[in-house]
Amino acid sequence: MRRAKLTIILILALLLAGCRPLVTDAPKPVSVYATCYPIYALTDALMADIPDAALHCLIQPQDGCLRSYQLSDWDLYLLASADAVICGGRGLESFETALFQWGDDGPAVSAVLYNLELYEGTGDPDKEDSHLDGMNPHLYMSVDGAKQIVEAISTSLMALDPRYTDKYLKNEEAALARLTALSDEMQPLVTRGQKVILMNEALIYLAQDLGLEVADWIDRESGEAMYGEQLTKCLERLDDTGARVVLIERQAPASLVTALEDAGYAVARLDILSTGREDMGFDGYIEAQKNNALEIARAFEELEG
Repeated sequence: MRRAKLTIILILALLLAGCRPLVTDAPKPVSVYATCYPIYALTDALMADIPDAALHCLIQPQDGCLRSYQLSDWDLYLLASADAVICGGRGLESFETALFQWGDDGPAVSAVLYNLELYEGTGDPDKEDSHLDGMNPHLYMSVDGAKQIVEAISTSLMALDPRYTDKYLKNEEAALARLTALSDEMQPLVTRGQKVILMNEALIYLAQDLGLEVADWIDRESGEAMYGEQLTKCLERLDDTGARVVLIERQAPASLVTALEDAGYAVARLDILSTGREDMGFDGYIEAQKNNALEIARAFEELEG
């Protein structure tokens, strides 16, 4: 049953993502780029102990939103030398179309979020180009979502380099086991049903994973500050929710965090993985998510104290 399912998924991966086998007869070193840290971290788990292969992370730590990142000339130079690129797709990378436009002249490209169920935002009526419109590609912020992404990446890697199918399957099993253990560790840390306010779109997946009730959701860019009338209106809106815990990205401006705290909110500053470094690998993902659950628990304890 596993092999039959694998065959079907491999065919889907090749059709949807445009992957092509990189290795035919003679073995050769394979260079793989993951577009951003969360995709890199999950790919890192699958490429452990794979010989003749090197994995790199394209986008360096970012305070801003990953969805807004634009390719530099240096990025294009690096990708031109790659054999394969693992991306999220579905809006996670603004440059997804450019990757596929290379065709056979460029690296094989696999977009692993296709065919996975994503949260669909409703958008902010006050903003014409809201990030909350359409599908939310930050599925990796859910541990259960990360499991789905691991399976999709594993399928792509086996299609790209079938020499090591058995190794990829073994690594996939180990990665899924670690993610299950992570989820089991995170769940008891936070009481389900508690109300929170989100101030970053990526955090909807973490809130859903932990069973939190989202009382309101403020649409803003990662690292974006608020001043004057904008901040006043935001605080007035939050006051109507009845929730007193705010979930925000770790790199949020200190001035905004202080304003929220001065208004009586407990603020949980969370790692949305955009500032992750290549040397953190898969272990960094595990640690970040565990720390996120601990930070949310701390915020509620602060509120009760």
